[in-house]
Amino acid sequence: MSSVNVCFVHAPSIYDFRTRDLREGPISDVVPSTPVFEMYPVGFISMLSYLTRHGYSARISNLAVLMLSSKKFNAEAYLKGIEADIFGIDLHWLPHVHGAFEISKIIRKIHPESRILFGGFSSTYFAEDIMKSNQNVDFVMAGDFVEDQVMKLAEAVEKGKPFDTIPNLVYREGTAIRKNPRSRDPEAVSRVFIDYKTLVRNSIIYHDIKGHLPYYSWVTNPVGMTIIQRGCQFNCGFCGGSNFAYRNNYYEISPVKRNPETIALELEAVQDTINSPVFLAGDINATGEKYYTALLQAIRDRGIDLPLLTEYFVPPPEEYFRAFSRTVPDFACEISPDSSDQNIRRETGRFYTNQELEKSIQYAAENGARKFDVYFSIGLPLQTKESVTRDADYLDFMMNKYSSEKMPVYGFISPLTPFLDPGSLFYEMPEKYGFSIIAHKIMDYYNLLDRGKSWEDFLNYETKWMSKSDMVEATYQSGIRMVESGSRMGYIDSTSGKRIVNNILSYMNGETYTPQSDKSKHLTYLVKEIDWSRKHGISAFSMMIFSYSLFERIRRTITRN
Repeated sequence: MSSVNVCFVHAPSIYDFRTRDLREGPISDVVPSTPVFEMYPVGFISMLSYLTRHGYSARISNLAVLMLSSKKFNAEAYLKGIEADIFGIDLHWLPHVHGAFEISKIIRKIHPESRILFGGFSSTYFAEDIMKSNQNVDFVMAGDFVEDQVMKLAEAVEKGKPFDTIPNLVYREGTAIRKNPRSRDPEAVSRVFIDYKTLVRNSIIYHDIKGHLPYYSWVTNPVGMTIIQRGCQFNCGFCGGSNFAYRNNYYEISPVKRNPETIALELEAVQDTINSPVFLAGDINATGEKYYTALLQAIRDRGIDLPLLTEYFVPPPEEYFRAFSRTVPDFACEISPDSSDQNIRRETGRFYTNQELEKSIQYAAENGARKFDVYFSIGLPLQTKESVTRDADYLDFMMNKYSSEKMPVYGFISPLTPFLDPGSLFYEMPEKYGFSIIAHKIMDYYNLLDRGKSWEDFLNYETKWMSKSDMVEATYQSGIRMVESGSRMGYIDSTSGKRIVNNILSYMNGETYTPQSDKSKHLTYLVKEIDWSRKHGISAFSMMIFSYSLFERIRRTITRN
């Protein structure tokens, strides 16, 4: 039985998703995850790295991936085999509240002497409410940049020290709930290091590759991740990580830019281990020319040669793409304008025109981008079913006009689901932006997920312009349109496209439909797996992962037969 100071546990969104009669919906199409949100926060890797560098033992147990992998997987039996002083359960994204609470019950039952820690943005926002509502939780680590605080907590639990000097900690003292002051350490950002070498090493040490996987399809489609900054320059109304939300709830400064040299070191660690594409979270262009020039220089200095997946909050200009492509010739882009209606877009906090967006897509193509993803949202202020139809029309137009063999353009439309982010402008000022929110306490959200059967049941909001049923109808009608567009563009073969459309129509009409037996796929998601031979280099671990993926495919084939 393995024993560690801290075991970081990631639960599925809904704990009993394998046995409950659920009608899966498009609630996770915008991340490389599934309808159970099995991708754990990248902060797990940073905290794991920090603890192990300082002599503490730690591991990751992605229960969501393990539960997706096999109907026979027994979470309780698996957890019995892990001894830990602290089980750290993330409740970063609010849709995990059901799974996180259920896992805390199981851990308390089988490990009554262990301590249970919650952390993440949603844990921070609802910290006292969680402590009052869930007696299984001993601690909440509030805020951001908590690597050092988690280590101090591990030390305090191991050595029996008091908790009152640990910054950010919310804890129990008898029947009282105590809140320690937040850290004001200016060096906190320097402790963040997303080290895939540690992740790989740990998966081998604990003989648990699958438990350490960031998401289900990582074996066949591994993508690393790093973060340019914490917090944000912008105030998109729905975002729980916006400048407004971050400063008011998680850290006093926003954004906090990370050292370009540190990011280059993280990329180097990926290159030395999984040798895969890396998603750079955060808008590099928005950090300013001085910053991104330093980052690109650091990448060149370390000889980084990886495909990079980049995201943008405003359309970058030509000079940015020119500079970026000189250092990173193999890159892809994504942007979320949210709506083709510029009035709706402005209401969400995005202040650029369709012309600026289209020019930026052209600049990306001219400078060698491999693909460009454009994401629109459903459930916005001023938005109606008719405006969503126009969004689908506009995405179809852009895909046809700007796609090429060298740079395909993919369009996506997805609802803001299942919940508006706590702390966001829309959540804090719903009347101002035309929202009606129907859940406010942590148990309200738990109950929505516990009692609901479809993603419509889970929604915590409506708008002045669209009811829940309107948003559901708009989602699937636009989904049909995007599948048809994808078929015409050759992104989906004709037979699969017709099958998906018929399935959506059956789902909408309450008729018999074919749920995905493989929970790693989704009813309407266009899975664009990256070709191993073109995008992934060879390393010892990449070969091990490749061999493991072959084993998994063979195992699943035998199981099906």
